[in-house]
This record gives sequence, C-alpha cells and structure tokens, in this order.
Amino acid sequence: MIKKIERILLASCLLFSLSGCTVLNPKDSQDRSAMTYQAATPFVSSDTRVKHVSLISDADVRTEVESGLMDLAKEHFPPNSVTYRVHSFLNYDELDATDGSRGLLGTLRDGNPNGLNPNSNEDFDTGNGIVKGGVILVDIYELDFYKDDQLDGIALSLVVNDKIVYNNQDYEITPEKMQAYLEVTSNKLATYMKERFNEITNRVPILIAAYELNSDAMSSSKGGYVYEGYYNGNSSSFKALSQEHVIVPGSSFSELDPNMASEFNAYKADLLNILPDATFVSGEAKFESGKCTKLDLTITSHGKSVGEILAVIQAAKEGMKHFSPIDVQYDVEVINDGRVYALLRRSKGQDSVEEMTWI
Repeated sequence: MIKKIERILLASCLLFSLSGCTVLNPKDSQDRSAMTYQAATPFVSSDTRVKHVSLISDADVRTEVESGLMDLAKEHFPPNSVTYRVHSFLNYDELDATDGSRGLLGTLRDGNPNGLNPNSNEDFDTGNGIVKGGVILVDIYELDFYKDDQLDGIALSLVVNDKIVYNNQDYEITPEKMQAYLEVTSNKLATYMKERFNEITNRVPILIAAYELNSDAMSSSKGGYVYEGYYNGNSSSFKALSQEHVIVPGSSFSELDPNMASEFNAYKADLLNILPDATFVSGEAKFESGKCTKLDLTITSHGKSVGEILAVIQAAKEGMKHFSPIDVQYDVEVINDGRVYALLRRSKGQDSVEEMTWI
C-alpha cells in the first residue's frame, strides 16, 4: 500500500494545476484551493523531522497527526489568507532537553521546569489507579501561519499516550483525567510560547489540540484528536473532540458504520475478479463523533497491459456508486505493480467522481 503521505501529495495534484498534472475542472480547483494550506516559499524543513520519526515509527500516524491539525486549524486560520511553515520555534533542542535546562517532552523537575510530563515523584491519577513516572506526552507538532511574512497564528498538536505502564501493569487514562491533564498542559505550553519567543505576542492566536494514540495492538483504530484549546489574546476556550482513524476493512470500521462496511464489501467484490490475478482493496476511514467523514481507499492490482489497468480503473470509478452517504469525502488510488495509475475523488455533497489517470 502506498504511504499515506504520498496519497496527500497525489490529492494535491488532483486539486491544483501542478507540473505534469491536469485538473479536470479549473473552476472547482480554484474554489477548493481555499480549503488547502499552501506552504510558504521557499520551504524550510525543521530538524524536528528526525525527532518525530524517532518517537512515532508509524508514518500513517505521523501523517494523521499533522493533517488532522491542519483540518482543525482551518476553523481559526483560513487557508485562503495564510501560508504555513513548520516548527519555526520548537526545534529539536526545545523538545529534547539537549541543553539540560529546557525540554518540553521531558518530565517536570528542578532541572527542567518547562517539562510537560508529570514529575516522576508525583502521583498521577489515571482514573483507574495512581501511578508515578508516567510518560503521557509523546511528541509535539507545530504549524505556523503567516500573512504577508507576518506571524498570524500557531497550531500545536500534543500527541499523548492513552495509558501508562506502571509496575508492569497498564493503567488506561480516563477521558476526564486526560482532559484535566491536557487543559493544564495546554495552558502551560501557551504561556511558554509567548514568554520564550518575542515574535509570539499576545495578538497571535494559538490553537493547541491533542491527538490520543491507541495502544491496543488488537484494535484497527490508530487514535484521533480528543481535545482542543484556543488562546486568543487574554481569552481562552476549550472543547472535547471525538475523532478516530480506523483501518479498512476491520472490526472497528464494521462496528462504527455497519452500512458503510457492507457498501465497502460490495465495492471490493466488483474489483475482485476483473483480472486473473487477485485485486485487493484496503484503506482507512476517519470518524468524527462516531460518523465517517472521510474514506481513503487503495486498490492494488497486477494488470499486464494498459487494457487491463484501464479496466480496473473503470471498475473502481463506477463502483463508487455503492457508497450512499454524500457527506463523506472519498479518495481512491489505483496502484498496479507498485506504480500509481489513477486517483479518484468523490467530494462531499457530490455524486460525480473526478478522475486523474497516468497512462
């Protein structure tokens, strides 16, 4: 299966007129450009990229964290009026405590007063028992939004564990205890950003959201955003979120939306026997408050000719009629022997399917 980050790059090719790509409907592309953030150029990467990979090995989860943060940020920082940069402030040292005096991902202690994980000597109530020395905060992602080269807002993601291992026993953190920790931690982080960096004045809004990992190895869910805090001037607001990313097909997908799972099975059946070699369909679904809002599917085939590949693409496009909900975005990619040949999209509220084909 193609990595999810590659799917996002391909989706951008569908929406925008990039080199080598043709958009089917220029007007739709122009309208949708307001829905996607553009990177400030020239793009400057951050040394935190190494830190992120070392802390979370699953590339799909890392992608979900950052793309999900972008989705949440759209409510506060309109994509058609700002460009983004990554980690302009929280570099590797800021997260890693390399110099011994800082280290946001470290534990709170005399030598690290800015640590956002609980002090190893303090009791932490998980709601299912008291523990010490638990690591809750795993990583922090940062997006910085600029308008005419002036900082206009910041979005931060706190990636947190859903449980703590203490004395060889798992203690799951209840939603109430997690939210209490996140509110305190978000307040501390927002204050730190304003006090540490001169560019972040009180006029710069800060969005802090929390992505909770799913540590259950038997679950087809990888986690999702559970909390959001927004700091604007001297005011702040908080709200609980309910997001979940689940593997398709999978038990979690079937439990969350039995009807869509049945429609997926019908879609998969249409593709199964087109070619003598088996064609596979898999993917991921995004649920918000128990409702599917996005379905990403990957079709893997082994066609031996252009005619066979085109037949698979045609079936993939026609088969999307099986999916009845119109308030879901459907993205489908067709891969044949490791190469991407087509990208299909059925946008929310639409019955028609857009198609990009590389043949």
